[in-house]
Amino acid sequence: MPTGRMVASDMYPSRDDGPVAVTIPPGTYPMYAWVAVIRRRGEEIDRRNAALELRIGDAPTTAWEMAFTEDVPMTDLKGKNDYCGFPVDAGAAAIADVASCEAVLQWDFSRFESVYMPRPLPPRNPVPGYVTAVVDPATGATYSVVSSGWGDGVYPAFIGRDAGGGVTRFVIDFMVLPKVS
Repeated sequence: MPTGRMVASDMYPSRDDGPVAVTIPPGTYPMYAWVAVIRRRGEEIDRRNAALELRIGDAPTTAWEMAFTEDVPMTDLKGKNDYCGFPVDAGAAAIADVASCEAVLQWDFSRFESVYMPRPLPPRNPVPGYVTAVVDPATGATYSVVSSGWGDGVYPAFIGRDAGGGVTRFVIDFMVLPKVS
C-alpha cells in the first residue's frame, strides 16, 4: 500500500474506482481470504471466498463502519439501502492501493490476462481463485485478486476500528454467509 489510499474493485480495475474515504499509513499489510467450506451430508462440495481482509493493525476491532468512497458521503445513503457496495462483473474482486490500480491500468489486457487469468486456472483449494503479483516494482505495489463469493454482484466493504478509533481492517464481504439477526 504505497499511498495508503485503498480501493475495493472488480478484478480488472476501472478509472472510475474511487478510493475509500479512510486512508491508512503507507506500508505493507497482510491480506487474508476467508474461505467458507460448503458441506452436504458431511462431505465438502465447494469452497467460496466469504471475505477478503486487509489487516492493518493488531489491536482488537471494536467497531465496524461501511467503507464509502471519497465521492459518496455517508449521509447520502442513510436509510436508503441495507448497504452500498462496489460492482463485480468478472466473478472476482480485489483490494488494492490506488497506485496498484494505476499500474495495472497501464498494462495491456493480454498481460493482465496472462497474470490474473492463467491457463489452467489455479485450483479452488485452499483459496478459490487467489492470484497476486507485484505490479509496480519501483514502489512494490501488489495487486491481489480472489474469486468473489457466488460470483458477480454488488459487495459491501467495511472499515474496522479499534477502541481508540484507529483503522484495524479493510474487509470485503462476499455475502456467502447468511445474515444473523
